[in-house]
Amino acid sequence: MYLRKLIVSLCILVGISLLLSGIGFWAQQNSEFHTKRNRIANQMLTEFISLRADKQRLKVWLAEYLLTEDANTGFRDTLFQRMQLQLEALDQLAIRDQFYSTSEADLQHIMQQVKVISLLQSNLITLENALKTREIAAYQDDIERWRTLIALFDKFQDTDLSELLQQAIAEQKQRAETTETDALHALQRVQLIMLLISLAGLLFAIVIGWHLSRSLSRPLQHLLAGTQQLQQGHFSHRIEEQGPKEFAELARQFNLMSGYIEAFARQEKQSQHATEQQVKDRTAELQHALAQLHHAEQRQKQLLADISHELRTPATSIQGEAEISLRGKDKDSSEYKEAFGRILAASQQLSRRIDDLLLLARGEERLLQVHLTHVPWQDFLQHCQQSIRQHLRSDTRFTLEPLPDLPASAWLLLDLDKFASVLRILTDNAQQYSEERPCLTLSITTHGSELVLELADQGIGLCPEDTSRLFQRHYRSAAARQARPDGLGIGLCIAKAIMEAQDGGIALLPNSPKGTRARLWLPLFTGQDHESTDY
Repeated sequence: MYLRKLIVSLCILVGISLLLSGIGFWAQQNSEFHTKRNRIANQMLTEFISLRADKQRLKVWLAEYLLTEDANTGFRDTLFQRMQLQLEALDQLAIRDQFYSTSEADLQHIMQQVKVISLLQSNLITLENALKTREIAAYQDDIERWRTLIALFDKFQDTDLSELLQQAIAEQKQRAETTETDALHALQRVQLIMLLISLAGLLFAIVIGWHLSRSLSRPLQHLLAGTQQLQQGHFSHRIEEQGPKEFAELARQFNLMSGYIEAFARQEKQSQHATEQQVKDRTAELQHALAQLHHAEQRQKQLLADISHELRTPATSIQGEAEISLRGKDKDSSEYKEAFGRILAASQQLSRRIDDLLLLARGEERLLQVHLTHVPWQDFLQHCQQSIRQHLRSDTRFTLEPLPDLPASAWLLLDLDKFASVLRILTDNAQQYSEERPCLTLSITTHGSELVLELADQGIGLCPEDTSRLFQRHYRSAAARQARPDGLGIGLCIAKAIMEAQDGGIALLPNSPKGTRARLWLPLFTGQDHESTDY
């Protein structure tokens, strides 16, 4: 069975892994053992060398003492204390070194070093008693005193201490080198063993993998072929239930899954068909509702148009009667004329409001439909002045700045009636939103191939936060609502749509020291005329 083969292979791989872990642990312990052994040997060597150096310093101090009898005894005591600590450290290191001995000869070497340390300790005690007590003063002759003390330094119990210490340092150096060599050999031996076991494990893994892949490839090919059939939509495809028990069970489960998918796909197709039918029904209902909404919108627009026409008739009558009354010769009363003047102004305002309602009722498609005609620029200038003056109040001051020097052949292509509506909107706004006596200034310049008109006023001006929304339908700034609560907020929107329909544009800029500059620009042509065009 394939599962049994797989379990056996995994167990062998786990065994190899455990063996590698055990060898790694052993290698770490062995490496640590030799490292500590080498460290102890080097520390003992360092202590022996330091002890020899301090002993030489003590001898120098003795010579200075004998010559001057005024040497620093504190320095002597410090040397004795330091040498005592060094011998104690050597004693402790020797005890530790016994635990890391690897052979009988190694242990004998350690015991020899212990004897040397013990002899040096005894000599240090004797020397300290001789130098710190009055025993040194018993010798009257300096030469005799020097020989005695030097003998304490170099000879002790018939042993040459200098030679003994030198020999101990040499043996300790040799031991340090030996321990370092043993550590390197141990590390190399561990690396070789690890390499051999790793190669054996790799070879075994390759053999096991090749054997298992051969046993696994054929059932997987059948399974892959079945999945490809499912991917192509052949849900009725089945694979053979043969081979090892595990793969036969897998094939059986795959066939069951194919059957479930086939049944689900059939049910999904039926649900999709029903959903599509419901979508068609809902779409038809939405189209019917949309048609009803469109019809209601048309009726609303027609209602607005009817209301506007109904309002225009009495407004026109009021305006006509007021104009006739004002032209009468027998009406000299100033109050009478002022009353009729107010009637005329009110009727004109009502007429303009009705015009705005008519434009709103006609919709965007009527606003954007313009009849462009060829207009010489002199006629255009005269038309602009007439359109502005026609909507000026009696108290409004109007100024025309010097005109640019243009050739007589210059002309524009625009709809005069629609452009007159734009001028009416800007003139009305300038007068309605003026805090004091209205004052309008018209300037005409050229910029490249465009004719630029600017109508400046001294009104309430612009707020920076409102600049980006001034041309939105029904939007009015707070200052505009305060100055004129009855506005609809559609004038600038209509003006922008008309200017863009004529390949022009409009912008509102702040005026100095106060007020607003309405800038209009239109394409300027020279040369051959063009026929009128509807857009």
